[in-house]
Formats: sequence, C-alpha cells, structure tokens
Amino acid sequence: MSRAVAITCQGVSKSFALVDGGSAWRLALGRGGDVPHFTALDGVSFDVPKGQFLGVLGRNGAGKSTLLRVIGGVYAPDAGKVAVHGAMSGLYELGLVGNPQLTGRQYADRLLTVHGFSPAERATMISDIHDFSELGDRFEDPVLTYSAGMGARLYFSTATAGQYEVYLLDEVLAVGDQHFQSKCWRRLRERVSGGASGVLVTHDWSAIVRLCETAHVLDHGKMVFSGPAERAVRRYLYGEQAKSTYRDGIARFAGTPVYPRKIMTGTDFSLEAEVEILARAEVGVVLAVERLQPAYGWETGLMSRRTTPVGEEPGRYAFNVDIPAMPLPPGSYQISMHLVMPEPHSSAVKIVLDGFSWLDGNGLELGVEGVDGRGFSLPAEWRVTG
Repeated sequence: MSRAVAITCQGVSKSFALVDGGSAWRLALGRGGDVPHFTALDGVSFDVPKGQFLGVLGRNGAGKSTLLRVIGGVYAPDAGKVAVHGAMSGLYELGLVGNPQLTGRQYADRLLTVHGFSPAERATMISDIHDFSELGDRFEDPVLTYSAGMGARLYFSTATAGQYEVYLLDEVLAVGDQHFQSKCWRRLRERVSGGASGVLVTHDWSAIVRLCETAHVLDHGKMVFSGPAERAVRRYLYGEQAKSTYRDGIARFAGTPVYPRKIMTGTDFSLEAEVEILARAEVGVVLAVERLQPAYGWETGLMSRRTTPVGEEPGRYAFNVDIPAMPLPPGSYQISMHLVMPEPHSSAVKIVLDGFSWLDGNGLELGVEGVDGRGFSLPAEWRVTG
C-alpha cells in the first residue's frame, strides 16, 4: 500500500514581474506580457509523507521562501498544483496577520483567530505562548519595539502553540539564542513524535540532518537533487563533485572494509579492514557507529575514545574491529571510520588521511535487527586488533 501523503507539489512554477516606474503602468493596463519577469520556481515537484519533515536546502535567492509561501497559499502558482492535507501552520506568516503596532498578545490572538480557534482555546494557547516565549512583561508591548530575538521567540511560540498536522518552517531554527533554539528543538521533537509533517527550508544544513529524513537542493528555482538528507547535505556543501578534505600521499584504506551488513542486537560484531601506509607517519584509526534520528540528528551510538595505532612504516596493514554483544537497539546505522595522524605541532589535533562517513557519501551501512527494548548499554566493550 502507498504511504499517505501530507503535501504534494506537482510541477510548481512561480515568477514575479520586475516592476519599475514604467512597467507598473503596463501591468495596470493589462500589458504584463511586455514586462520582464524573474523566475523564482521552475517545475518543482515532490511529496511529503505523513509523519515526516522534508528539508529544502538552498543559497540565498534559490527560491526557498517562495516555495514555502506557495505551499501555504500566500502566493498562487503560475503553473502546477499544490495540495496540503491537514491543518497547517507556517512560520513565514510573520506580520501577515496585522501590523507591528500589535502587542505580542494581540499578535498571538489574531493569528490563532485566523486559524479558527475558539476564544476558550485561544486563552489557553496564549498563556502557553507567553510562557514559552519568555517575553515576560514585554508580551504586552508593541511588536515593533521587539529585538530580532524577541520577535523570533514570539513567532515560533505562536506558530507551534497548536497541535497542527502540517508545519511550514522558514529558517526558524537559525535565529534566537542557544537556549531558545534548544526549546524549539524539544517542541519540534514533540510534534514529530505526535505524527506531524512539514517542510523546513533553510541554508543551515545541520538543521536538515536533525529534522529530516529526505531533502532537496534548490538552485535558481530548480530542484537539482532529491534524496536522503545526508546526501542532499553533501550535494549542497560540495556540489556535484566530491570535495576531499583528506591529506593525500600518507595512508589510505585498501578497499572497502568487510563486515556483515545486518546483525542481531546482542550478538558479536566483527569488521576487517586493510590499510596502505605510503609514507612514514603515526597512522591510527578512529571509529563511530551513528544513526539519523528524526528531530535529533545524527546520534553516536558507539565511538572510540582514543585513536588506535595501525602502523608507522610504509606497508600494508590489516586490523579487526570487534564489538562483543552488540549493545545497539534495532535500527539503521552507518559506520564512520577514519585514518588519522597527529598534527606535527599539536598531538591533540588530528589530520584526517582517509575515511568512510555519511558526510563523505560513503558511510558503511549497518542494519541492527531484533527486539527493541535492549536500549543502549554504554560504555560498550570493543577493541581493535592489528
């Protein structure tokens, strides 16, 4: 059976007239065909499954905010169709429900009224907004007197006060101080756990991997990549060509490590790898087992606490990673493993020579199966032998 869909965009395009003194008259007289236009969106298509957040990455001017406003009904598309299934709240709505003369309380009340909440519901929700935003007495002051951080707290608190089925978020997690951002993430995790869906558009790739399983890269109004969030981040950061940050000519992995791609939780795990050391150096290996948790990001389940030596002289080396009684609960993981050497002027700093990781696009996939409920058993006992 096909999975239920919360949002559908089919071939959505949107352009805007480049208006100046002369073109404004041509538009008013119905001669818009003579006016130059800027294409903000060009044939954008995607679905958002219910219970998931979709990420859209893009530089400034890529069309991210326009896309969100088209989905929310602020702009009508020039071509294509948009369908949203469920009650929706959008954080692009800043200022769309009134003027900056409104107090924080009046802003919240007006937005909740637009969304159809009853007076009794609004009273309870406004109390929550007041508490969550931490505005104190400033909640009664006009919004125009707020700092950017205060406005961010008010807008996020209001947009997420209700239990909506669909959320549209525009750069919301890139503003505010660290304390308030942590509160935002906790609230979003609650909404995701409750089955909410949505779209997050941003240029902050770390927010995408924390909240989204799937993401798209938008460039000049076109979707240039669609796929798993970690691959979209790699495309966004590095473009079509892989960008290596490794130090060449010292050491490298001699092929892909050998290990079972699936394992039962609680059973022994073993990985075998070979390394070529090309120039004399203190080469070691570090390893982590990670998984992507929606609304949390990449979480480390297991990680080496120190660098394990591999070798110093040029030659070919083999080593094993053994994890007795795999302590991880069922789920999909990736093994990140890197060869490193000390920085000549600081032994605490490591130079990365080669590796496998989700950000490099070559993470080693691992599926852990079994009965959920074991939980994490840390610190895990694991060893590397050469």
